[in-house]
Amino acid sequence: MSEHFVCLLDPAERVTSWSREAERLTGHTADDVVGSPFSGLFLVSPPASAAATHAPDGHVGVFVRQDGVHLCVRVRRHALSGKRADIDVPVTVAIAQDDPDAARQGSTELHGALDALPDGIALFGADESLLHYNMRFDALIGRVEDGLNPGAAARTILAALTRTEWTTEETARPALSKGWSTEILRLGRTLALSWISLQDGRFLLLCRDVTDLRRLENRTRFLEQHDDLTGLANLQGLRLQLGTLCERASGSFAVLYFDLFGFKRINDSMGHAAGDELLRIAALRVRRTVGVGDTVAHIRGNKFALILHSEQGDQAIRRFARMLRSVLSRPLSVLKHEVTVGVAIGVVRFPTDGDDRDTLMSKADVALHCAKGGIDDGICFYDPERDSLRQRRMDLERDLHHALARDEFILLYQPFLNVRSGRIVGVEALIRWRHPKQGLIPPGDFIPVAERMGLMHEIGAWTLETACRQAKDWPDDIMVSVNVSAAQFRHDGLIDNVETALQRTGCPPSRLELEITETAMIDDVPRAACVLKRLREQGIQIALDDFGTGYSSLSFLHSLPFTRIKIDRSFVNDLHGGEGDGAAIIRAITGLCGSLNVVATAEGVETQEQFDYLKGINCSEIQGFLISRPCPAEEIGPFAEKINRSDLPR
Repeated sequence: MSEHFVCLLDPAERVTSWSREAERLTGHTADDVVGSPFSGLFLVSPPASAAATHAPDGHVGVFVRQDGVHLCVRVRRHALSGKRADIDVPVTVAIAQDDPDAARQGSTELHGALDALPDGIALFGADESLLHYNMRFDALIGRVEDGLNPGAAARTILAALTRTEWTTEETARPALSKGWSTEILRLGRTLALSWISLQDGRFLLLCRDVTDLRRLENRTRFLEQHDDLTGLANLQGLRLQLGTLCERASGSFAVLYFDLFGFKRINDSMGHAAGDELLRIAALRVRRTVGVGDTVAHIRGNKFALILHSEQGDQAIRRFARMLRSVLSRPLSVLKHEVTVGVAIGVVRFPTDGDDRDTLMSKADVALHCAKGGIDDGICFYDPERDSLRQRRMDLERDLHHALARDEFILLYQPFLNVRSGRIVGVEALIRWRHPKQGLIPPGDFIPVAERMGLMHEIGAWTLETACRQAKDWPDDIMVSVNVSAAQFRHDGLIDNVETALQRTGCPPSRLELEITETAMIDDVPRAACVLKRLREQGIQIALDDFGTGYSSLSFLHSLPFTRIKIDRSFVNDLHGGEGDGAAIIRAITGLCGSLNVVATAEGVETQEQFDYLKGINCSEIQGFLISRPCPAEEIGPFAEKINRSDLPR
C-alpha cells in the first residue's frame, strides 16, 4: 500500500509546483511551499545521504506530517532531474508505507504522479516516441494532428504545436537532445512549452498555461508606461518609444515638446480637480489632431510630448504646430467654467538634430525653453546657436555659485570731476568678475543672473565692505559711490549690510554714497522712502542713478532724500552741440537739481565738446572716459594727487 505525490523542483532544489495530492499527504498548501527548499518541508529520520536520496529504491525513514502524524515511508525520486540549469525540472516523490513490492511499481507510480501535476506533461521514450501524457496536457493541447497516441513521434507532435518544421534530422536532433523552450497560442490561450531531456534517456514535454501571467505582465507594462490621468504614454513610455525608433532608424520624425501656460493659475485658483480635468481635455484634443502612427505623451504637470511621423519637412511641421496651438488655445469648459491656456512648442528632428533618444529629449527641452521665451511666435525649432548661448548661461550660473568663495570678484573705480573746482571729488565702484577661463566679465553679463539666483545680497555685501576698505587708503575728500541693485535694495538686510561694512572698515558714513535706480524703488515708494531716510540719518549720501530713463516725476524726487542725480549717458550722447533733444533734457535736469540743491552728475562724457556744453549750463560734475577709464583701487590716490597738474579740461 503506498501513496504518492509529485512536485517540480528547480536546480537549487526549491519547489516550483505543488499538486493537490501533495497538499493532502503533507498538510502543506501550495502557497506555503512554492519557493521553499524541498528538504525543509518534512522530516526524514534518520537523515538521508545524497547518494541514498537519489538511489533507485529511495530511502526508508519516518515522515512527520504537518499535523504531527508519523508514518513509516520510503522517499524515492525517479530519475527525472534535467540537464539544463535554467529551467524547472519535474521530480517525482513516492511516499509509501515500507512495502517491498513498492519499489517495483516505479513505472505505474510515475504515471500516477504525472497525472497529479497541475501542469500538462507528456513523457517520451529514448526513441522520442510518446509513452504517456496526463489529463492536463490533453486539456491544454486539445486535438493534435495524428492524435496523441502512444508511440507517436515527438517531431510530429511538436510540428503541429509550434507550426515549425521538425522533420529534418539536421534541425531536430540538436534541439531535441539539448532541450528548448517556447511559447505558443493555442485554443485562445498562451502556453509555455519546455522540452527536457532526462538522465535516463527519456524526454518530457512540459506545458504550462501562462495566459493570465502574460495578461498581468502586459497590464503591468502598460501601467508602467502610461499616465493614469490622461491615458497617454508617460515619460518612461516616451523614452522607450524614442529609443526603439532611434535604434531602428527607419525614417525621419519630429519630437514636439509643449507646455500649457495658465495651467498653474487654474490649478491653484480652481483646485486640483479642475487642473486634472484641464489635462484630460487637452490630452483628448491632442489625440484628435495626430495621425495613426504618432505618439502622444504626458510627461509631467502641464508638459506634453509628441512623436510626429505624419508630417515631414520643416514647413509641414510648423503648420502642424500652429494648428496644435490653435486647437489647445480654444476655450475649454472645466467644471462648468470656461478657461483658456497658452501653448509654447519646441521642435527637434530625427536625425537632423540628434540620432539618439537622450540627445533628442535634451534638445527638445532647449527648443521649448526658447519658445517659452516668446521666440518665433511660441514655436521654436532647435537651434545650435541658441543652445550654445543657453549652455554658456548655465555654465555661468554654475561658476557664479563659487565666484565669491574663490575671491574672483574685483572692484574698479571711475572718478567723477567737480566742474567748478576741477578736482576729483569721488569715484564710482564698478564690480567685475575675473573668471578663470573667460577673463574679465562686465556686470551687465552676470548681475541679472545673480539676481535671478538670489546671490545679490551676498555679492552686494562684499562690494560694500570692499569699497569702504579700499577707500580708507585714498585722500579723505574722495567719496566712494557703490551701486545697489534692485534685488539688493528690496532685501531687508540692506541697512544691516551698510552698517556692518562701515563698522568693519572704519570708513566715515559721509564718504559712502549709494547709487539706486528708479526701478528699484518704484514698486514700493513708501518703503523706499523709509529705507533712504534711515540711510541719510546716518550721513550716507544717496544718488539717483540713470535719471530720466525710467518713471521720473517731480513728486518722486520730492518724496525721496536724494543728494545726487546722475544724468544718463544716453542724453549726453544726444547733445549734438546743444541742438539735440538730449541737450534740452539735460538743461531741464540741471536746472531742477539747482532748485532742489542736489548735485547733478553727467555720465558718459567722452569729448571736449560735451564737457564744454555741460560746463556752460552749470552741470556740477562729470564722469566718463574724458576724465578717466575705470582703474584699480591703488591708482586712485596717485591720480587724484596729480589731477591739478594734468591736462584734464577745466
